[in-house]
Amino acid sequence: MTSMGMTLWLASLALVPPGFALTKKKFDFVVGVNGDFKAAMAAASQSASAANRFVIFFPDGEYNIGGLTGNANQMTTFTTSNVSFVGQSEDKTVIYNKSKDEGISITATLYFNKANSIYLQDLSIMNRANYGDPSTYNVTGRHVAVMEQGNQFVYKNVRLLSTQDTYYTKGTRTYWEHGQIHGTTDFICGDGDVFFKGVQLYEMKKSAMVAPQTSTNWGYVFDECVIDGDVTDFNLGRSWGTARAVFLRTTMKKLPAAAGWGDPMNSNPKVFAEYKSVTSSGSLIDLGNRRKSYTKDGVTVNLNPVLSDAEAGKYTVAGVLGGSDNWQPQNLTKQVAAPVLKQEGSKLTWNDDADALGWVIFKNGKYQANVITPSVDAGSVAVGDMVTVRAANAMGGLGAASNAVKVAAPTGLVSSERGSVRRLSRSHQVVGFSGFGMSPVTIFIGNLAGNVLGRISDAALGADGAVDLAPLALSPGFYIATATASGHAAQVVKIQIVD
Repeated sequence: MTSMGMTLWLASLALVPPGFALTKKKFDFVVGVNGDFKAAMAAASQSASAANRFVIFFPDGEYNIGGLTGNANQMTTFTTSNVSFVGQSEDKTVIYNKSKDEGISITATLYFNKANSIYLQDLSIMNRANYGDPSTYNVTGRHVAVMEQGNQFVYKNVRLLSTQDTYYTKGTRTYWEHGQIHGTTDFICGDGDVFFKGVQLYEMKKSAMVAPQTSTNWGYVFDECVIDGDVTDFNLGRSWGTARAVFLRTTMKKLPAAAGWGDPMNSNPKVFAEYKSVTSSGSLIDLGNRRKSYTKDGVTVNLNPVLSDAEAGKYTVAGVLGGSDNWQPQNLTKQVAAPVLKQEGSKLTWNDDADALGWVIFKNGKYQANVITPSVDAGSVAVGDMVTVRAANAMGGLGAASNAVKVAAPTGLVSSERGSVRRLSRSHQVVGFSGFGMSPVTIFIGNLAGNVLGRISDAALGADGAVDLAPLALSPGFYIATATASGHAAQVVKIQIVD
């Protein structure tokens, strides 16, 4: 690889060489804040590049992209490379469509068409055509959630929900880490080398789970995955064409048929095998009755359905996905440690982290903002709000939440102001603050012990910075008045109300 090629490759993966801090960057687009998903697609197509990964963030919610960006059959085609789709949570961030006509190539909720270096984390992609309606599961109904065609796809904590052909790969090189895929028949199907690490496979019908049509060297590799579902006695898979699929160290909460594998469709498989499959209790499953012989169009092949230690050892992420460019997708999914959050006077602060692209702030569980410095004004939230912060990795994926902090009135500067008292008459409770300009200001009033007695939100200051405290009806005595506004340092004064 040339030096220029290596530079572009590193940039496309947003990798940071050891010893170098990641350049901080806000998310490029927050859906629902900067516009809808259609606007996000347009912005990504204009800005994303190998040197500038475009991060789209989806706060918790449901997003009907089929009706917004889909064609007549509600299929959305996405063609831009170097884009991250990041959700707030795997189960509460749902991107969906509802295809009308069935068909493997015409129904996808999201069709990644010749897009490369795509990263997805913490969201669900769902085709609602007939998902959740078991009465339709015995009728042919191919309704795809994701159809992907490209190179270097990464899924971290992603859930795909549909029925037949839920996940259709078209010659991709893809890495999955955790997450879930639900379906009925052939719900993981197609071509390419795809490594599934710790993914739950949920079978909803007595049929075949996977249907590889393999033209590559490895096919589908399932490592430490979990098989669950609504049925037993299903098939692990059937050959769509020259299929390759292996299940390594699989926990089978629901057991397949004793033979394990089904009849081929278009041609015999090349590799259908398992290694150390176990029950939900951890006991090794007897693989002695697994199918060894397959016949299609008068041609019979005999395969070994059980891998040896040496054979299983060849199925590594590096071996399956490394390729000529030494791709290491497992490094891209590493999460940044949870920040330690605290309130210091008028600021909410947390520890800086060289590995963080930036931070996302959540107020009472809802998206509030994303920032590139490890602090935010407490005035941007209300007293009593519960705030958490999550750090984004190089691809934009969010790590674990910080400790939750209940916002208190920012009285941290009181001690330095004890010697300065502004006397206000009971009939004219007006105090002045300077430097806030036209920014809306929140005023907190507390006693000398630091207890909050009241607040005035979004106060509009007069030309001289004055604000009337009369709505609080303060009795004679000493108080602490704190003014906060986003982007400004807090101001704290000690006041005395006199008759």
